Amino acid sequence: MGALEKAGDVAGTVAGAAGKAAAVTGSVIAEGVRYGVVIAQLTIAGARLRGLSEQVRSTYRYVEGCSKSVDRLADQMAGLKVDHDSVAEHHEAASVMRGVLEEAEAMAAATEDLSALFDQAAAEHQADYGPVAEAFHAMPVDPAESEFYSNR
Repeated sequence: MGALEKAGDVAGTVAGAAGKAAAVTGSVIAEGVRYGVVIAQLTIAGARLRGLSEQVRSTYRYVEGCSKSVDRLADQMAGLKVDHDSVAEHHEAASVMRGVLEEAEAMAAATEDLSALFDQAAAEHQADYGPVAEAFHAMPVDPAESEFYSNR
Protein backbone atom coordinates (compact mmCIF):
# COMPACT_ATOMS: atom_id res chain seq x y z
CA MET A 1 0.00 0.00 0.00
CA GLY A 2 1.44 3.37 -1.01
CA ALA A 3 1.89 6.41 1.21
CA LEU A 4 -0.96 8.26 -0.46
CA GLU A 5 -3.29 5.29 -0.05
CA LYS A 6 -2.35 5.10 3.64
CA ALA A 7 -2.99 8.83 3.99
CA GLY A 8 -6.42 8.34 2.44
CA ASP A 9 -7.14 5.40 4.72
CA VAL A 10 -6.11 7.31 7.81
CA ALA A 11 -8.12 10.37 6.74
CA GLY A 12 -11.13 8.12 6.20
CA THR A 13 -10.59 6.54 9.60
CA VAL A 14 -10.38 9.92 11.32
CA ALA A 15 -13.47 11.21 9.55
CA GLY A 16 -15.35 7.98 10.23
CA ALA A 17 -14.40 7.91 13.91
CA ALA A 18 -15.27 11.56 14.39
CA GLY A 19 -18.57 11.06 12.59
CA LYS A 20 -19.32 7.94 14.60
CA ALA A 21 -18.49 9.69 17.87
CA ALA A 22 -20.71 12.63 16.93
CA ALA A 23 -23.51 10.30 15.84
CA VAL A 24 -23.28 8.29 19.04
CA THR A 25 -23.34 11.45 21.12
CA GLY A 26 -26.21 12.90 19.07
CA SER A 27 -28.27 9.73 19.33
CA VAL A 28 -27.59 9.51 23.06
CA ILE A 29 -28.85 13.05 23.59
CA ALA A 30 -31.76 12.67 21.13
CA GLU A 31 -33.02 9.58 22.92
CA GLY A 32 -33.05 11.38 26.24
CA VAL A 33 -30.73 8.89 27.87
CA ARG A 34 -29.91 9.52 31.48
CA TYR A 35 -27.43 12.12 32.57
CA GLY A 36 -24.68 9.71 33.60
CA VAL A 37 -24.74 7.88 30.29
CA VAL A 38 -24.30 11.14 28.38
CA ILE A 39 -21.27 12.03 30.50
CA ALA A 40 -19.81 8.56 29.96
CA GLN A 41 -20.42 8.65 26.20
CA LEU A 42 -18.81 12.08 25.82
CA THR A 43 -15.83 10.98 27.88
CA ILE A 44 -15.43 7.77 25.87
CA ALA A 45 -15.67 9.66 22.57
CA GLY A 46 -12.96 12.06 23.75
CA ALA A 47 -10.69 9.20 24.78
CA ARG A 48 -11.19 7.38 21.48
CA LEU A 49 -10.35 10.50 19.53
CA ARG A 50 -7.16 10.98 21.56
CA GLY A 51 -6.21 7.39 20.77
CA LEU A 52 -6.96 7.93 17.10
CA SER A 53 -4.76 11.02 17.07
CA GLU A 54 -1.85 8.99 18.45
CA GLN A 55 -2.54 6.26 15.90
CA VAL A 56 -2.31 8.83 13.09
CA ARG A 57 0.98 10.14 14.45
CA SER A 58 2.35 6.63 14.86
CA THR A 59 1.45 5.70 11.29
CA TYR A 60 3.15 8.76 9.94
CA ARG A 61 6.28 8.24 12.03
CA TYR A 62 6.48 4.95 10.14
CA VAL A 63 5.97 6.77 6.82
CA GLU A 64 8.69 9.26 7.76
CA GLY A 65 11.08 6.37 8.40
CA CYS A 66 10.15 4.85 5.06
CA SER A 67 10.87 8.14 3.28
CA LYS A 68 14.35 8.26 4.83
CA SER A 69 14.98 4.65 3.78
CA VAL A 70 13.89 5.38 0.21
CA ASP A 71 16.19 8.42 0.07
CA ARG A 72 19.11 6.27 1.34
CA LEU A 73 18.27 3.65 -1.26
CA ALA A 74 18.23 6.30 -3.99
CA ASP A 75 21.63 7.56 -2.83
CA GLN A 76 23.00 4.00 -2.91
CA MET A 77 21.56 3.57 -6.39
CA ALA A 78 23.27 6.76 -7.53
CA GLY A 79 26.56 5.48 -6.09
CA LEU A 80 26.12 2.31 -8.13
CA LYS A 81 25.57 4.42 -11.24
CA VAL A 82 21.91 3.39 -11.69
CA ASP A 83 20.22 5.53 -14.33
CA HIS A 84 19.31 9.05 -13.24
CA ASP A 85 15.56 8.59 -13.85
CA SER A 86 15.32 5.65 -11.44
CA VAL A 87 17.21 7.57 -8.77
CA ALA A 88 15.01 10.63 -9.31
CA GLU A 89 11.84 8.51 -9.07
CA HIS A 90 12.95 7.18 -5.69
CA HIS A 91 13.74 10.66 -4.39
CA GLU A 92 10.36 11.84 -5.69
CA ALA A 93 8.58 8.97 -3.90
CA ALA A 94 10.34 9.90 -0.66
CA SER A 95 9.33 13.51 -1.19
CA VAL A 96 5.67 12.52 -1.63
CA MET A 97 5.86 10.57 1.63
CA ARG A 98 7.27 13.59 3.45
CA GLY A 99 4.63 15.81 1.85
CA VAL A 100 1.78 13.96 3.56
CA LEU A 101 3.44 14.21 6.98
CA GLU A 102 2.45 17.86 7.44
CA GLU A 103 -1.16 17.04 6.55
CA ALA A 104 -1.10 14.08 8.91
CA GLU A 105 0.11 16.25 11.78
CA ALA A 106 -2.67 18.74 11.05
CA MET A 107 -5.17 15.86 11.00
CA ALA A 108 -3.86 14.53 14.32
CA ALA A 109 -4.03 18.01 15.86
CA ALA A 110 -7.59 18.49 14.62
CA THR A 111 -8.56 15.14 16.11
CA GLU A 112 -7.02 16.16 19.45
CA ASP A 113 -8.97 19.44 19.29
CA LEU A 114 -12.17 17.49 18.67
CA SER A 115 -11.32 15.26 21.61
CA ALA A 116 -10.89 18.32 23.81
CA LEU A 117 -14.29 19.58 22.66
CA PHE A 118 -15.91 16.30 23.70
CA ASP A 119 -14.21 16.57 27.09
CA GLN A 120 -15.40 20.16 27.38
CA ALA A 121 -18.94 19.14 26.42
CA ALA A 122 -18.90 16.44 29.11
CA ALA A 123 -17.68 18.92 31.72
CA GLU A 124 -20.26 21.53 30.70
CA HIS A 125 -23.04 18.96 30.68
CA GLN A 126 -22.00 17.84 34.14
CA ALA A 127 -21.89 21.45 35.35
CA ASP A 128 -25.31 22.24 33.83
CA TYR A 129 -27.16 19.07 34.74
CA GLY A 130 -25.18 17.59 37.63
CA PRO A 131 -27.07 19.51 40.32
CA VAL A 132 -30.37 18.68 38.62
CA ALA A 133 -29.51 14.98 38.47
CA GLU A 134 -28.43 15.01 42.12
CA ALA A 135 -31.65 16.75 43.18
CA PHE A 136 -33.70 14.31 41.09
CA HIS A 137 -32.07 11.30 42.72
CA ALA A 138 -32.38 12.84 46.19
CA MET A 139 -36.14 13.43 45.88
CA PRO A 140 -38.01 11.90 48.83
CA VAL A 141 -40.84 10.77 46.52
CA ASP A 142 -40.91 8.52 43.49
CA PRO A 143 -40.44 10.47 40.24
CA ALA A 144 -43.15 10.66 37.61
CA GLU A 145 -42.95 8.46 34.52
CA SER A 146 -40.17 9.52 32.15
CA GLU A 147 -42.71 10.55 29.48
CA PHE A 148 -43.80 13.35 31.81
CA TYR A 149 -40.29 14.81 31.77
CA SER A 150 -39.60 14.23 28.09
CA ASN A 151 -41.82 17.10 26.96
CA ARG A 152 -40.24 19.64 29.27
